[in-house]
Amino acid sequence: METKLVEIAMRIRELREILEITPEQAAQATNTSVEEYLSCENGQKDFSFTFLYQCAKLFGVDMVELVTGENPRLSFYSIVRKGEGLPIKRRAGFSYQHLAYLFKNKTCEPFLVTAPYSESE
Repeated sequence: METKLVEIAMRIRELREILEITPEQAAQATNTSVEEYLSCENGQKDFSFTFLYQCAKLFGVDMVELVTGENPRLSFYSIVRKGEGLPIKRRAGFSYQHLAYLFKNKTCEPFLVTAPYSESE
């Protein structure tokens, strides 16, 4: 089991318990079944970007806090040089880089997503 996956799953479980949200409520908020939600929360199943985003929204935290365990600190502007975004590995073949991971109170989550090219599609 990947260490990063387990760490993120622990943060999700701890936040849910602290906020006294039931697994049923969390599953409903993340559009998953209770069994699927609990397997993600226990680190048994990898979760999608959408799942992380919905958990962060439900818990009232920044998605970066779930992924890194750190709270974004910048409030005026953030400069991210080419290739220096926070890498997030989710789907095979795709590359995700969070471009404002240090910026707090964002109105959106800016990502650079690189998808594999397939001439047949």
